[in-house]
Amino acid sequence: MDSEFQAEKAAFAFEDLDELNNSYGNLGEAFFVAEEGKRIIGTVGVKRENERVALLRRIFVDPEYRKKKIGLRLLNRAVEFCEEVGYRELVFRTTSRMVGAIELVQRQGFQPRAKVPMGQIELLKFTRSLKGQKI
Repeated sequence: MDSEFQAEKAAFAFEDLDELNNSYGNLGEAFFVAEEGKRIIGTVGVKRENERVALLRRIFVDPEYRKKKIGLRLLNRAVEFCEEVGYRELVFRTTSRMVGAIELVQRQGFQPRAKVPMGQIELLKFTRSLKGQKI
């Protein structure tokens, strides 16, 4: 991400990636990874906002592996996890430059909710309602 999305450093903190277990290890949270061999090629995180809302974070696929449905599989697994936990709504925040992630979430039913200008980029918020039935 460093090489591709430098402007996003001002918009989002990256400390959660240094301590994945602490950042995504609470009840109702998860961090999913796609690997090829020992190489991480994609990620998505689920962070608890409150008992009914989860935040999707770190939707990212290595540029070499894009257009191979890896992001879709990661997103679907994260949504499935959120439904199992019983969340009612998913929120995804990104920037206007992360076009691939925006297209992915919109194809999966996320709706745009907010735009906030921030220098040369816009912060965007998308939401999606879930079934929210605990198992």
